[in-house]
Amino acid sequence: MSKYKCFELKVDNNVANLVLSRPNELNTMTRDFWVELPEVLDEINRNSEIRAVILSSSGKHFCAGMDLNAFSNGVENIPDDKKPDHARVGEALYRVAKELQGYISTLEKIRAPVIAAVQGGCVGGALDLITACDIRLASKEAFFCIQEVNIGMAADVGTLQRLPRLIPDSKMRELAYTGRKMLADEAKESGLVSSVFESQEDMLKAANELALDIATKSPVAIYGLKALMNYSRDHSIDDSLDFNALWSGAMLSQKDMAEAMTAQMEKRDAAFNKMVDVKKFNEK
Repeated sequence: MSKYKCFELKVDNNVANLVLSRPNELNTMTRDFWVELPEVLDEINRNSEIRAVILSSSGKHFCAGMDLNAFSNGVENIPDDKKPDHARVGEALYRVAKELQGYISTLEKIRAPVIAAVQGGCVGGALDLITACDIRLASKEAFFCIQEVNIGMAADVGTLQRLPRLIPDSKMRELAYTGRKMLADEAKESGLVSSVFESQEDMLKAANELALDIATKSPVAIYGLKALMNYSRDHSIDDSLDFNALWSGAMLSQKDMAEAMTAQMEKRDAAFNKMVDVKKFNEK
């Protein structure tokens, strides 16, 4: 039995399969989800055997987004004469938003590339989630929706910042202003997803093949690629080139390069050492 309420985590052949596991509730993002997301991603990041991650879900829909019933501003039950003013309530909500943003951003910060495999609805906060992944795949019945505008608010945990880096700005603004559904073929045409598959089964098979392929590469090289591409996305070319040079100077593995070239010449699979295990700093 999984130790998590909202996720199932299985690791096999250097690939972590992280599955949203509440299909009867449409895998909504409850308080338990937000508690467990950073915990399970930390577990993945500290597992030196893991070289790629597949993020998928069980059931008809990938995720219906935020469970709004689980969130409040924390002042509903406080007597009127003791309630904080609007500025203090707003500051508290700011901190909550920053916390949730940080949990989503963890997907970008872990070493291993994350492949999102989406079937059915990917709505609201779920879109924030997958835009922080490295690669996105979809089954043909998948659809994507910036749902927040339909409930009277602006998306606030990542979609408005990441989606314009993935699809054309005009398309992104249309989706944000209207809250309409973008179907799988349109998502592929726009660049949000790499491939569309006939069924969820076909999609998960392709995701696993892709993850296994990534897992055959040097884990040091893969981590470097992820870190460098993410940095370059957010910085100038000159700054990114400088960071690239510093990274190569510090983390270019001569051993992995030699093994990769030798394996190619000998027509065999390369065998790379796992990453170093690092305990939490406050762990004994």
